[in-house]
Amino acid sequence: MDLPKPIKNFVNIFSKLPGMGPRQTTRLAFWLLHQKKESQNNFYHAFVDLFSKTQVCPNCFFITEIEQGKKSLSNKLCKICNNPRRDKSVICVVEKETDLLSIEKTNKYYGVYHVLGRLLSEIDENKKLRITIPQLLLRIKKAQTSNHPIKEVILALSPTSEGNLTTYSLEKSIKDLDNKIKITRLARGLPQGGEVEFADAETLINALEGRK
Repeated sequence: MDLPKPIKNFVNIFSKLPGMGPRQTTRLAFWLLHQKKESQNNFYHAFVDLFSKTQVCPNCFFITEIEQGKKSLSNKLCKICNNPRRDKSVICVVEKETDLLSIEKTNKYYGVYHVLGRLLSEIDENKKLRITIPQLLLRIKKAQTSNHPIKEVILALSPTSEGNLTTYSLEKSIKDLDNKIKITRLARGLPQGGEVEFADAETLINALEGRK
């Protein structure tokens, strides 16, 4: 049976989402169509707001809310970068935003972050073009000539093959930039091949406290 074009377009687009396939997306489309108009409007506005009212923090590359009418750099920064209580001398480098959220849930880390966006890969050379390593190195370089130099960089990357490759590359680049910066990794509380995002709070706390 040939589905109506709007449903086919919905399925084609949303089936590209992580964990979603054509069957799940088709079920979702029909489920949404059977909701009350008020609920449909809520879904619509939530989706529009996700793209129109958020922006990437120019400092750490986490996602932050756009504050209407405020255009200064401080108002483009995320709440973590803007927080005067955070230790700006310690940067925790993570692959993605959900890794940052997992570490924040531990309530044991008080520094700032840098989101790479993805990891280096020996297979996919294009990943190098979409990773924020150059911005991280520039951020560190600028900080070293300021009143708040970077003292430690925590490489909180998942212990996968790509995570290890990225860690080794970052270690070398940061040491070449300033060999006085302390570079640490999460302790091996994380299982080999596991991901930071899915680690429980206790495991992440032990990994943070035992970093070396």
